[in-house]
Amino acid sequence: MKKKTEKTMLRGIIAVGNYKGGVGKTTTTLNLAAALSRQGYRVLMLDFDHQCNLTSCTDWDPEREVNGDPTIFDTLTRSADIPVYRDSSGIYYTPSTIGMTEAAGKLSTVRNAANVLRRAFSHPIDDHTGEGLSDWQSAFDFILMDSPVAPVVVTDNVLIASTHLLIPMSLEGFTLDGLNNYLGYVQDIQSCDNDRLNVLGAIICMRQANLTEAKQSEATLRDEFGEQIFKTVISRRSAVSKSLFHHVSIYDFDPRCVVADEFTSLSKEMIKRINSTTM
Repeated sequence: MKKKTEKTMLRGIIAVGNYKGGVGKTTTTLNLAAALSRQGYRVLMLDFDHQCNLTSCTDWDPEREVNGDPTIFDTLTRSADIPVYRDSSGIYYTPSTIGMTEAAGKLSTVRNAANVLRRAFSHPIDDHTGEGLSDWQSAFDFILMDSPVAPVVVTDNVLIASTHLLIPMSLEGFTLDGLNNYLGYVQDIQSCDNDRLNVLGAIICMRQANLTEAKQSEATLRDEFGEQIFKTVISRRSAVSKSLFHHVSIYDFDPRCVVADEFTSLSKEMIKRINSTTM
């Protein structure tokens, strides 16, 4: 992990999103952050889901919210600066809250509601680490945002504030129409609200290696979308679900698991794709 005094440059604000739930968004966000952190990058994770699954994998204690410590809900609904905390693993995070179920209703009264998060990234960091963090560009190398499936106004905020998009997807129940529909939504965001948003590609998650149907779906997907699909594939392994049950990354639960190697490979492939968008 870099010290704050070492050179750091923000390379991307990366949304991890999909229309569908249960495709591995939180798993991808958590383990990509861990993979990048293990390579020495300074990483921030933001959780936007009211289920708080990503937040539960950090040191956050919900009692802190009761005692007045802010969450991403405060940023979206009160135009507060984005709060940043540091986990004992060395990864930085912004927690979510079950109150996010009310975010859409409260945002309906806010002017330019879909741009609240982008405006917040133009403000200084609300530092709760004691490290004196203030400037986004020099505080982090990567920011990963776990986008919710709904409500749309929150999802819009995430995509409008992002520079890059990763799309985790499962081959179970896979349809080309599903991915095409999501990409159509993203294209609307690009053309109307955020022309700097680069789609890095889709990631096949939770693949069952010996399932014929999964192999056929993957072949169809790669034929249709080509290089838009990451070469790295994340396997379905019981260690992944067990690591989430214990609220830790795969690296902390079983670093020898093949999935740990896959997320390391994915992180490197992602960096190459980000670099290619800035050349």
